[in-house]
Parts: sequence; C-alpha cells; structure tokens
Amino acid sequence: MNSCSFTILLLLFTLPLFAQREEVPPLYIIPEEYSKVHHEGEMAMLNGNFDEALRHFRKVLKKYPDFAPARRSIGACYELKGDYKEAAENYRYALDHNSRFSRALYYEVANIYYKTGDYKMALSFFEEFDSLKGLEDQEFTYNGIEERKVEAAYYEKLPASLRACHIALDSIQFLNIPDVANLGSSINSKGDEYFPFLTNDGNTIFYTSRKNEHADEDLFTSNYQNGAWKNGGQADNFNTSDNEGMTSLVRDGRHLFFTACGRPAVEGTCDIWEGNLGDGYIFDLRPLFGAANSDKWESQASASCDGNTLFFASNRDGGIGGTDIWMCEKNVDGKWGEPVNLGPNVNTTGDEEAPFITNDGKVLYFSSTGHLGMGEQDIFMSRVQENGEWGFAVNLGPPVNSAFRELGFFLSADGKTGYFASNRTGGFGGMDIYRFDVPQALFSEPITYVEGWVQDSITRIPIKTTVHFKNRPPVQTDEDGRFFLCIKAGDSLDMDIRHSDYHPYTHCRKIPLWDNKEFYRMDLLLDPLFKLPAYQGELFAETRFTAKGVGGVEKKHTILFEFDGSDLKLEEEKGLDKFFQSTIAGKEVLNVEIIGYADDLGTDSYNLVLSEKRARAVGVHLKEKGVRVDKILIEGRGEQDGGKPKWENRKVEVIVWLAN
Repeated sequence: MNSCSFTILLLLFTLPLFAQREEVPPLYIIPEEYSKVHHEGEMAMLNGNFDEALRHFRKVLKKYPDFAPARRSIGACYELKGDYKEAAENYRYALDHNSRFSRALYYEVANIYYKTGDYKMALSFFEEFDSLKGLEDQEFTYNGIEERKVEAAYYEKLPASLRACHIALDSIQFLNIPDVANLGSSINSKGDEYFPFLTNDGNTIFYTSRKNEHADEDLFTSNYQNGAWKNGGQADNFNTSDNEGMTSLVRDGRHLFFTACGRPAVEGTCDIWEGNLGDGYIFDLRPLFGAANSDKWESQASASCDGNTLFFASNRDGGIGGTDIWMCEKNVDGKWGEPVNLGPNVNTTGDEEAPFITNDGKVLYFSSTGHLGMGEQDIFMSRVQENGEWGFAVNLGPPVNSAFRELGFFLSADGKTGYFASNRTGGFGGMDIYRFDVPQALFSEPITYVEGWVQDSITRIPIKTTVHFKNRPPVQTDEDGRFFLCIKAGDSLDMDIRHSDYHPYTHCRKIPLWDNKEFYRMDLLLDPLFKLPAYQGELFAETRFTAKGVGGVEKKHTILFEFDGSDLKLEEEKGLDKFFQSTIAGKEVLNVEIIGYADDLGTDSYNLVLSEKRARAVGVHLKEKGVRVDKILIEGRGEQDGGKPKWENRKVEVIVWLAN
C-alpha cells in the first residue's frame, strides 16, 4: 500500500466514526461499554497493533454481529496487514447489510479488488462509487466531516483508478501475459531482492539483496542445478561495507556494469562502474572513463547487446523530473560520450529508473512512478521510432504490474523469459524476484550472439587484428583473437581481414536463428605468407611428376609417432630439419603438403582427429623453424592398414613440390 492510501485509510479512524446525524439508526447504537471496546480497537490499529485491534473488534461483533462499523474496522485492519481477501469479505459484509452505510466504502472495496487482480469487479465498484457522487450526504449513515474528507480524497483519485482498471483489462487482452512465478526461498528472503540479471545459458543469476532496512545493498549470485536454484550467496571479492549491486551483464559474457557507492573514486552519490567476468569471478573493477558519471547519482545501467551503448538512471542536471533515463555511447577511444536524456515520452516529473534494452536495441523497458500506472511503481515499455525518438510508454499491465511496486525488468538471452522484482503480497518479504513466459506480442527481432575467433590456420595461434564488414563498423580482436557481434538472425555477414603476415581473408556467412545459450561460433583461419630460407646441402633423389597440371619434382619425408601419440620425438624433429635443409637449397618451392595418418585401431572419427593432430604438430614445428612456403595443406587421412605393420601407419608424410 502506498503512503497516500495508508494516510487516507487511517484518517477514517482519527476521530470517532459514528454518524453525525440528528437521528442515528438503532442498529448503530451500542452500549457505552462496547463503544469503548471499539474505540480501543481503533487506537490499537492507529498504533500498528493490528492483531490487538482485531481482538477488540471481534469482541464487539460477538455481541453485536450486525454492527457495521466493526466490520469496516476489521476490513481496514486486514487491508493494512496485506490480507486483501479478508479485507474484501468484511468490507462487502458491511455494504451487503446496508448499501447506504458508507459512500467511501465503495471506493475501498473497489481498491481491494484492484489489489487482488480482480479488475472487472474493481471497475464495477469504482463506477458505483462515481454514480453515488450526486446523492446528498444525509443519504448515508456515515456522513460526518472526516468521512466527507475521505470521500473528497477518493474522488480526486478516482479518474486515475478508473484508467488503471482499463489499462489492466486492455493489457490482459492485448499482451496475454501468463501468470508470474516467484523464484523461491533460495533466492528471495524476508528482505529485498531485486535487479536480476542472468548469464546467457540461464544457469547463473546475479541480483541485488538488502537483507533488512539497516543493511547495505550487496551483489548476490546463485546457480541453477538439477531443476532448482541453489541458495544464493554474496559474490566473491566484490562487495564492500557500502552499497553495490544493480548489475548489468554484457551479452559477450565477459563484462558487466554495476552501481558503486562510497568508494574513493566515486564522483557523486553513486556511480556506474564496470568489471570483467570470467570463470565465475568478477575482477578488475573500475569506474567508467568518459562523461557517463557526474557529481550526482548514476545507477542501474543496462548495456546494449554489443556493450557499446549504455542506458542508466540519474538525477543529474538537465533532467525532466526526479530520476530520468539517460543514454550514452562508447567512442572509438573507449571513453563514454556525453549522456542524452531520452525525452518526455519516457521521462516524467516523477521517477523513471531501472532501464533494460532488448537485444535488437529497439525496445526499452523501465520502471516509473510518473506514467499512469496500476500501483506504486510500474514497468513500462517504449519502442524506438523511425526518427530515432522513443515512443509513448506502454504499461505492461497485469500480472507483471500490480497494485504494488515493480522494478528491475530483465529478458533472457533468447527473449522468451522475463524477470522482475515486486513487493506484492504472497512473497517471502519485501521485494521478491519473479519470472514469467514472454508472450509473442512482446517478442523483439531475433538476434544471434556471434563469437568469432581469428587464428593462424597452421598453429591456431590467436591473431590480434581488425575485422572489416560490409555495412557495419569494423571490430578489433582481443589478445585471444576473439570478437563478439550481435547479428539479426538471417542476415549475412561479409568479412574481410588484411594482415601483413597472412593471405587476405574474405568470407560471407549467413547467420542462423540461435537460442544464444551458447555463442554461434565462427573460426576465421588465416593462411600464413611464408618466405623460404636459403639452405645449402646435398639434394635427395628426385622423382618427376605432374600435379594439378603443373610439372614439378616431388620430395617426400616420413615422420613416425608413438601409439596414440601426436607429439614429435626429438629424433624425428632432427630428421625433419635435415630433410628441409637438404631439399630446398636453391630451389623454388611450389607447395608443401603435410598428411597425417593413423593405424586401424579405434573409431574412424577418433583416428581422423589423431591424424590431424599429428599433421598439425609437424606444421607448427616447421613454422617455428622459419620454414615459409606459399601454403601448407594439412589433411588427416585417418586409418591406413594395407597389411603393413601398425607402427608404419602412425606417421605424417611431408611432400615438397619443387619447380623444375
């Protein structure tokens, strides 16, 4: 219950509620002894002692079961306790026995039904309350000064209440969101849990927890195992005695953003920081470089799929209301540019916070107290328009939003599961984390998480380089030769790589629809450019042949391996080196083939892999020795039996093609 409703409800009990009429119906006249008991109950309720208050009211009803003021008081007690079912039953009992007992009670009944999610019944009672506005005060048993003050407050709230009912009913029809489910006691507690973010595979959740009103906010994590979430615990080497949390994971799986407060490098009340993520650990925590943070409050960041655009909440200067949603982009130098306010379609004079941007970057979810909502704070969505502006905010409606507070929306990597936090009734305490299946009406464009690896085709050593694309900006690979892209499913990716030590690489790949629990992997293997060293020495005997239509001379050398082994023995390395020193002196090399073999023990697939490992080991050795040719072809030919002893088949053949 929000503070306004709480204040109005308690206003009913600041003075005796008996009717201020010249003639009071005998039904509402009880002996002074029980009138005193009822008044003691009112005082207990005002002091927050609801169970004590209920005992007093029930004592009155036991003697006078049709005493409507006690029924209304019991309903108010249950409403303040959050037991809306009992509140509705007692409010309705009072009205059913006297439809003119209290005009304000119609609004209170409607409000209770609204909180329970019965929006049709709520709308019916709100409209009934509206229809009673023209009646004289004397038509109602309760018509005193305080009652009229309450009625006036309710009529002021009525237009918003009616619109909220219509929003709820329209959202149910349009979005058709199924029921939401609490994540359970392994995650949620008597305190507050909110701002959920999950890894792409859905097996690890990060969330902010505040165990009680005196505790600070900390980052917690839990793993999903055997069909259930394990007990959540604090993230290792992350939390301090100040507030941290509101974490946002970048879809590349290696970076995250979070809110840091009270640390030495924090500019304002709270700032947005970033860190790296690997092997379940968060490390290298640091403030953002650039203009994202200010001397005000910045928090609750959400990164675009590629991590280059940041949406966050701030009360910095230049906003529209309390806290607004802002956006900034990362420059080519790695610094964050000047933030831009998302404008009046998103931001209001109230508070907007907790943004979440979808994979395709076209839909923004956020929480707001300023837009027309259903409760204390609702979750809304806005779509980017063709002109780049954000469209009007749309309330997600029930069952995501309720009469209470909803905060911190998140979508799974495949866009099919939503998560959020709410302090609605039926949870474990304060804010709890819930999940729901996303209806098709909320699906965004399918995006595939592409993980590219640029490597040497021979050694598989990673290559740090720039990958150019048609119709999209280039990317730089990291030390692992890795790059990450978010590509619309079905689009083609035209790639071009130019490196001084490798042949030009061009390739076009159509990107499939992917569930993103694992990355769609692309291996970009670059063929090295080799230059021949000049060796002096005696040549082996020559065999003339014609290959691929080009006349040439074949030189062949065989390297033997141990059973099931792919490591070069020292004597084999020496023999290989001598072969090349003797063979290529003063000659033009047309081509070098390295062919791996295995014996007939084991499966075909296993032997093929083993053959390739042996061939690759030879290729790596040649490169380390500085043998550089136009191209090395590695081919694993699997089993070779042919009646030979098995040890003779555990080999690699090196074939050198020399010009005539």
